[in-house]
Amino acid sequence: MLPALQKELPCDAKYKQEVPGTSSDLNAYDIVFYAGNSNCGGKTIAINLPNDEKVQLAKGSRRLQLKNAMQAKFDKILLPISKVLIDSNQRKNIKFDAFFDNVMFHEVAHGLGIKKTVTGKGTIREALKEQHSGWEEAKADIVGLWMVSWMIEKGELTGLSVEDAYVTYMAGLIRSVRFGAAEAHGKANMMCFNFFEDQKAFSRNADGTFKVDIAKTKEAVKAWSALILSVEGEGDYNKAVSYMKENGKVRSGLQAGLDKLKTANIAKDVVFDQGKAALGL
Repeated sequence: MLPALQKELPCDAKYKQEVPGTSSDLNAYDIVFYAGNSNCGGKTIAINLPNDEKVQLAKGSRRLQLKNAMQAKFDKILLPISKVLIDSNQRKNIKFDAFFDNVMFHEVAHGLGIKKTVTGKGTIREALKEQHSGWEEAKADIVGLWMVSWMIEKGELTGLSVEDAYVTYMAGLIRSVRFGAAEAHGKANMMCFNFFEDQKAFSRNADGTFKVDIAKTKEAVKAWSALILSVEGEGDYNKAVSYMKENGKVRSGLQAGLDKLKTANIAKDVVFDQGKAALGL
């Protein structure tokens, strides 16, 4: 379905003229052991490799969803966050399958859009330089969410509603923002959160919880996708820098929410109990 999804992207036609490679696989795994870099900092819950644009365009990429690690973060972090910061009437929409699908299609979305700029500046990676990672993660987040909602509406994804996807994404966004702005995913998440806020895709209740406006979120997803894909497609480094500087930071409304999570003593990440001792060996 990737070529069809590429054609449907909510952006100008010139930013979706390439045909994505379809010789890729997409599987779910239960992770057995984390070591080295994988066990440092934020724990990986999905993998999409290789990053080489030529390989992705010709063949696609291999995408691994680490399901038990996702389940751990959902149970230990995302659900507790939703009980503190998501509107009480929308907590029923926080579902693991929605979290899984949002993460899965984040990885799939890395393969959509274009790899080479339309302005002759080389690849998007070359044109955006150190800004590339942050913008590419924002693209994956928001285009992935667009893909999930599109496929739900087309009947290709069943058992979930668009509201489930959007409300779970909001809780997941707050979860991810807590990793900070020093890393590409953190900067991307802050840009996403602030764009949604500017588009009034959610509101803050008197008790400090966030309420998602489904109709406005749907329009915000399209508008944000179009903006990201245009910055990447044009290879507009200056705009990437200025926009990130202005919007890749925590504003007061979000900070108030993050402070509430500190008081609630909700962990930022999981720590795995693993190794020979844990196995009784």
